[in-house]
Amino acid sequence: MAITSFLRKHWITLLLLVASLLVVRWIVTTQRYPGSMTVVEAQAMDMTTMKAPLGTQPVAVVRAQREAIVGAEAFPGTVAAFADEEAIARIPGRVTLAAVYPGDEVRPGQLLARLDADEYAAQAASAGARSRAASAMVTTAEQQVQRMMAARLRMVEEASAMSAAAQRADAELDSERASLSAAEAEATRAEAEHAEFDAEADYKAKAAARERALYEKGASSLDEAQAAEAEAKSAAARRDAHHAHVQVTKKEVLAARSRVRAMELAVAEAKAKARSAAAAVEEADRELAASKSEVGGRRAEQGAMAADARGAIVISGYRELRALDRAVVTERLVSPGTLVEPGDILYRLKVIHKVRVQARLPEQLFAVVRTGTPVTITSGGVKREAKVTSVFAASDPMTRTFTVEAVVENADKKLLVGAFASVLVKSGSRPDALVVPRSALFEDENGDEFVWVMKRREGGASEPTDYTCTMHPEVSNPGPGICPICKMDLVPREAKGEFYASRVKVETGLRNTEKVEILSGVSEGDAVIYAGHKDLFEGAAVAEVPWDKSGPAQLPPGSGSSGHEHGSGTPTQEDHSGHGGAAGGGNSSGGMTDDEIRKQAAARFPSDAKLWTCPMDPEVVADKPGSCPICKMDLIPYER
Repeated sequence: MAITSFLRKHWITLLLLVASLLVVRWIVTTQRYPGSMTVVEAQAMDMTTMKAPLGTQPVAVVRAQREAIVGAEAFPGTVAAFADEEAIARIPGRVTLAAVYPGDEVRPGQLLARLDADEYAAQAASAGARSRAASAMVTTAEQQVQRMMAARLRMVEEASAMSAAAQRADAELDSERASLSAAEAEATRAEAEHAEFDAEADYKAKAAARERALYEKGASSLDEAQAAEAEAKSAAARRDAHHAHVQVTKKEVLAARSRVRAMELAVAEAKAKARSAAAAVEEADRELAASKSEVGGRRAEQGAMAADARGAIVISGYRELRALDRAVVTERLVSPGTLVEPGDILYRLKVIHKVRVQARLPEQLFAVVRTGTPVTITSGGVKREAKVTSVFAASDPMTRTFTVEAVVENADKKLLVGAFASVLVKSGSRPDALVVPRSALFEDENGDEFVWVMKRREGGASEPTDYTCTMHPEVSNPGPGICPICKMDLVPREAKGEFYASRVKVETGLRNTEKVEILSGVSEGDAVIYAGHKDLFEGAAVAEVPWDKSGPAQLPPGSGSSGHEHGSGTPTQEDHSGHGGAAGGGNSSGGMTDDEIRKQAAARFPSDAKLWTCPMDPEVVADKPGSCPICKMDLIPYER
């Protein structure tokens, strides 16, 4: 009832207020000058983002010409041994001789190591059946004892590892219990705080209800009522968020308890394994004692073992391990006295008098690189000329690369196995190719390659190229329109200068670090831009200048925008030359100050005429007040 009564009493006032708001919005939206800004927009405007008007841009140019080119690109690679060799025991025995050491170079057939098992058997066979059997059985029993001792040692190590694992599990259990205590404390604290958030939310809700009631009675403003309701909503949101936090802490407590239970089981399991390992050690001790006692019994069975000695003669040749190729020892895994079993590796060797250099190339080169393709390999300051010996006919789907390999002579051993190598792949050569500098070549977002070509402008040194905004010259449109930034009308932009930049799509062939072959798109003698590409656009005015490492050695003569002539009583825009070498044009004047520009524009009027000018665009001069046709600012008096 109160609201209805208020509306009936003040409906005219409310209607006028709504109408005023609509009128103001209409005025701001439709009657504001193009380019003008509100106070908020003016405060937010970043003048540092403004760009100077585009003009003649200095560039470095080279003529496309025919010459010999060698295609070459470098790729990372790895030096690998030509072959790897392992000296493996084929019979069990003790190493009696380790003849070589890592770093030694061996020749084919050279002795690497010698085992003693078959030697004992051969000596026993020549001495007689009983002596041979006795020696063989005693040796076998002793080897068994040694193996059992080695096994016991491994069991002891395993038992120690199990005990350490149990201790680590205990420590982790303590950590999880500490985490559980912390989570429970956090949950308790969160639940205690939740009552405070509930109380605050209830208080804010009641306060909001009171403010709304006061507002409806006319005793409070709408802003105060809305502020109280906003505070109530905020308090309710904080209460809900804290409630969610309480639930999260409870879940964390449950998760921590679950982890503690899991760790307790893990600790029990680790301790059980440790006990089992200790029991295994005790069992090994008993078996070892039994084996030692068995050695004496074996000596009594010498006669029955005579046949076993004869079998050792057959494999006596396995006692010696010899090199298969010319190689270098890289690893020794045994020492004299070591017991070995069949399959045990005693030495590792690598053939390095020639090495394999492997590199991964992009799959686009698969059709170019073939067996016999010349490559230059550089590794650790060592350079080698070689040829591709293998091309792996499979591409990695993840990297889109394939592997090539070159076998390189390494008699001086300067190429280190495993080292990084740079592989320069020579993809071919042509004695008469059309080439341009590599720096002139670009690739667009679609992967198409292009170059910028400097061309002579037809129909004179000045012609319209596009429509742009006087405040935002980076805006380019093929026809009239409105600036998407400031909503000003676009004006024709006349590109000054005799030459302009044109983007030309090309197809390329061979390339190296300096030059690239052009198959189509550019003709011999075309002026290709190889430096100064920044901010180029189709039709941009350019000028060829000398270029050095730091940039243009000199700037080109200026070339500004042509002026617009107006009759009496309208602003006059004079034609000025642009800033030499700057990315300017438009209303700029090469080397001229704003005052000089205004004086030049004012010369079109009688000397006693009273003139007005634009503070932003000095070329705008008129003989009566008005607004600038470019930026719509009010003209100000100008004293000559």
